[in-house]
Amino acid sequence: MISYVMWPTNMLAKSLWYILALSCLIIHPDEAEAEPESGRGVELVLAQPYVYEQSQYCGAEDGCLQLTVTEETGGTDSLGEYYQLHNYYTTSLGTSLILSSRLYGDGTQVFRQEFPDGLEGTSTGDKNLVSTCYPRFTLPDPTTSPDLRYITPGGYMVGWTLYSQGLMSDELEWFRDGEDGGLVVLFQGGGGGSGGPVESVVLSPVTQPMATNVRLDRENYTLDFGVQGQAESIYPGYSSEVILNPGSQGITKNIMAWGESVKTLVGTVKRDDPSARYLSYYTDNGAAHYYNPLPYTNFRDAIMSVYNQSVLNDIPIRRLQLDSWWYHKGEGSGVKNWTEIFAILPGGIAGLHESTGWPIVAHNRYFSSDTDYAQQNGGPYMFTMDEEQQKSLPLERVFWEDLFDDALLWGLDTYEQDWLDRQYMFTSALHTNLTLGETWLDDMGSTADERGLNIQYCMSFIRHLLHSTRLPAVTQIRVSDDYILCPHQWRIGVTSLLAHVLGLRPYKDVFWSSSINTGVIFNDCELDVPDIEHPWSIIHQYGGKTNVSASGKPCVPWRYFGWDELYFGNGMYDNFCRNPANLRDGAFCYTKASFELPEEEWEWEYCDVPLCNFDCYLFNGLVYLGDHNITQSGRLCVDWAGDYNITGAKCRNPDNDEAPWCYVTEDHSERDYCNNKCQEAVEHNPHLQSAVATLSGGPLGVGDKAENLNINLIMKSCNAEGLLLHPTKPLTVVDGYFWSTDYQELWTGYSTISNYDFGIIFLAEIDKELTMTPADLNLENAFMSISTRVFSNYPAGFSYLQTVVPGQEMLLPSCSGHLSFCLLYTSPALQTSEGDVYILGELDKWTPVSPDRITSIMTLSSTVTLAVEGVAGESVSIAFSGQTDFNITCNFLTTGTMTIDTNTRSCF
Repeated sequence: MISYVMWPTNMLAKSLWYILALSCLIIHPDEAEAEPESGRGVELVLAQPYVYEQSQYCGAEDGCLQLTVTEETGGTDSLGEYYQLHNYYTTSLGTSLILSSRLYGDGTQVFRQEFPDGLEGTSTGDKNLVSTCYPRFTLPDPTTSPDLRYITPGGYMVGWTLYSQGLMSDELEWFRDGEDGGLVVLFQGGGGGSGGPVESVVLSPVTQPMATNVRLDRENYTLDFGVQGQAESIYPGYSSEVILNPGSQGITKNIMAWGESVKTLVGTVKRDDPSARYLSYYTDNGAAHYYNPLPYTNFRDAIMSVYNQSVLNDIPIRRLQLDSWWYHKGEGSGVKNWTEIFAILPGGIAGLHESTGWPIVAHNRYFSSDTDYAQQNGGPYMFTMDEEQQKSLPLERVFWEDLFDDALLWGLDTYEQDWLDRQYMFTSALHTNLTLGETWLDDMGSTADERGLNIQYCMSFIRHLLHSTRLPAVTQIRVSDDYILCPHQWRIGVTSLLAHVLGLRPYKDVFWSSSINTGVIFNDCELDVPDIEHPWSIIHQYGGKTNVSASGKPCVPWRYFGWDELYFGNGMYDNFCRNPANLRDGAFCYTKASFELPEEEWEWEYCDVPLCNFDCYLFNGLVYLGDHNITQSGRLCVDWAGDYNITGAKCRNPDNDEAPWCYVTEDHSERDYCNNKCQEAVEHNPHLQSAVATLSGGPLGVGDKAENLNINLIMKSCNAEGLLLHPTKPLTVVDGYFWSTDYQELWTGYSTISNYDFGIIFLAEIDKELTMTPADLNLENAFMSISTRVFSNYPAGFSYLQTVVPGQEMLLPSCSGHLSFCLLYTSPALQTSEGDVYILGELDKWTPVSPDRITSIMTLSSTVTLAVEGVAGESVSIAFSGQTDFNITCNFLTTGTMTIDTNTRSCF
């Protein structure tokens, strides 16, 4: 068991250490006289606080931080009744400091630090340290608590890129703190699917997350929370809070409880988000039209081809996302001016919005140092500049007011703020100014809320995730790296959990609904291309899934020796061959490397991967300048002889044809296409992408070319008007994920309708059968009936059927193979005089039973009735099981609600 012990601070408490043993209430001084009994388990002890003032540390241990007064009080707030301890301190320079803690009946504790006089000279010079430290926990001795483990999401995309978990005893190299971190889960007990109770604590900032760091002090073995280490001063009246949420029912349940506590304390109600509830078309990184209008000459024509295809084939796309290709860039590729480039988007966004009727989801990134908006560059608005990093940041709310007012005129519906990590990392003022990060996001968020806009956060750190809880307009958040056909990008079970529990809709990113989209910028080969900034050098890029060296040795995951943090990017979490920062002359990997080995003992090799060099062309080969001179029919090219101002006998595409070509007769009477196209990327499992995107409960954006939109697959996610059929709770990991790879990727979710839970069990790349209980699956409420039917509905030909009674374990099937997945669903027995009825739902949908389709269920003496929503012209077929299997179909003449009666087997 993990228990928490408060550091004794006054004479009254010297005979007692206040104990928080996860499920215990506080022990008051008149109720006990002894220290915690031995054998209670691992203890977190609140250690001495300190501050960094006038460039020196000032701590209680050295007498610099003097305790003057202690008060014990009680009260009530949104979390309930609490006991509170206030400690008043004075530094050696006479500065006041108030440290307090509130302890609630369920064991939750909130720590608060206040600075009535402020502090000066607080910068430590290191952005990953803390300049004030409270709370500070002394961690258990790893020799006596060898099974204590941690979870620390880290890096961008809600911690997806640098997510880490491990043993506190010997795997601290991966512990994410400082700028990259912000959330810590410590746990022990259990040990897998049915390993028994798991004790855990979740710790995070609850106020001021943009200015708060968590730091693992590896030398003193403490976990420190406080003001970020480069803040130059703390203004008078500043305060911040950190929450500790204990639990003994499992890790994921405690994370959910932590999220509820944070949301309750903040008290924000999120606005409705249509862009997360309706089918969208996306053009971001991985989409066929990402920086690529081909085969059209401009993006308007490319997008209109998608619109026309959607109308022709009744594909109910209801939103359009425009990525960063549409606006003007400046220094460091930042935003110079957030207006469309008419040369590539004739008629502008307003014309596109008017022609399609699609509301716009518009991408934005960090601002460049030469942005037109800044007063420093002749613009009207106050900005802070970081010339060295070529970035800037708006400093006044009127900027956002004017930006959004202009955008509303051309159809803005959802504002996508991308590159949050880079804006934070490379804007020095966000580290030195204690309140700038909060002000920046609050100005953006409140302005959007007033105008009825939603915001999607992208490339967010944990601090951005936590800050979003106070902003009603921030309703969705990216929980994965860019799609770009990456073989592991869909693994979002943990980050979806973090987003969901804080009230955000998780977004997986765009995907292809078809396996092939030709003429795109994505390739399954190593590209040897000129460096745009240094044309005399060559860039060697590879983004495929090869993970063995040329000699056949397995590659070591980059995270095993910290290169995932050193070199952000596609595939750097796993063991795929890569060439980070163009370090070598091609894709390579380490076959021997770890934190424990000196770097000079590491071993690496090149990988044998497909090569796309100068002798193959990208897109339609418009800029191909290689030496290839043989056509697709095997004929040799002849000299162009000055035609199109070209000489020599080589394949070229001077007229923007579909591919490079050349003349094959001397009189130029015949021509033929060349077939030396670079090996293009393919989507190996569109169904996996579609299922994860739908069952994550967030936005769903398809990104194929018009002719490749897979209508049948797209319609598995939505109704006839594009309303996404989501579950109530999205798919998220189970506790076993944090213990063993046997449970990766096993995720669960559910739909709740009229107090009935219909479970969803997702298994991917799992090569063994797993024995699980409903509690192991976080699906206890889905198995409350006298019996529950568990059945398979994907893939075709995969058969699983089990009827489970209360207290019974289940043997879940294996679902092995690269990018293979299986879906199981649960349905409770609904008892009638005619026998038990199980609702199986719409079996052609990823969410067969969704509250977006079935809005109520009533069990009567002899029948079960369902209220079913549909749109005019839609035919909805609901499957049932009982004494026999049967379907009931509702044909909607008008949009509205129809009622299904299982006894008469009719819909009216």
